[in-house]
Amino acid sequence: MGVDDAEAATDDELFQRALFEVSTEETDDDPVPALVALQDRPTSHVFERAVRLLAHESPDERELGARILRELGRPDGTGHRPFTTKTIKAILAEMPDEPDPWVLGWMISVLDYHYAREALDLVLSYQAHTAQPVRFSVAAALPALADEEHTEARVVEALLTLSEDENDSVRWYALYALFNETVGITDAQKTAWANTLAERGSTERRAELRKIATTLDDDADSTLRNALEQA
Repeated sequence: MGVDDAEAATDDELFQRALFEVSTEETDDDPVPALVALQDRPTSHVFERAVRLLAHESPDERELGARILRELGRPDGTGHRPFTTKTIKAILAEMPDEPDPWVLGWMISVLDYHYAREALDLVLSYQAHTAQPVRFSVAAALPALADEEHTEARVVEALLTLSEDENDSVRWYALYALFNETVGITDAQKTAWANTLAERGSTERRAELRKIATTLDDDADSTLRNALEQA
């Protein structure tokens, strides 16, 4: 299904095709035109059907519901989408009983995309989850759920823990968030983090720190770079 075909398709056709896309997707780069077309249709019908999918017995169906809700409609200047309040309520109702780690990761990502700051402590409770997709989603979501004016200490602690995760994707997201997306943090604090992580980390993990400090151009954190140069 091409983009033009997706735009002309009915909702039923898009849901059927999007389920196939989600269930057969092998990489993040695989095209998902039907899913995108549904996300571009912020109608009550699409929203309500996606919410119903969250309770479906099939994990593929539940994943589809979460992925539609994650980006249903364009965000306004505050980051809110047409059904943000109802979306957060629906996700919070289903998350505690979600048994599939992959689907749970997508649900956390929905909260991320809708800036559900009221869900911060719930998301933090998953930081030590045994499944990598869940810890990854936590690391990616925390900056959007933290206080806009001063990142909470418990968020910083979670990111510090995740920055030493066994999985490289989890570490990367946590490290980037620590040095580029925390707010109200002093240079001295960042220097202390860098020194501690560099001392405790392996050669590979010190290389990750250097990459964040030197290859992100304007997004690179100068405090991290300076700390590593002196380490």
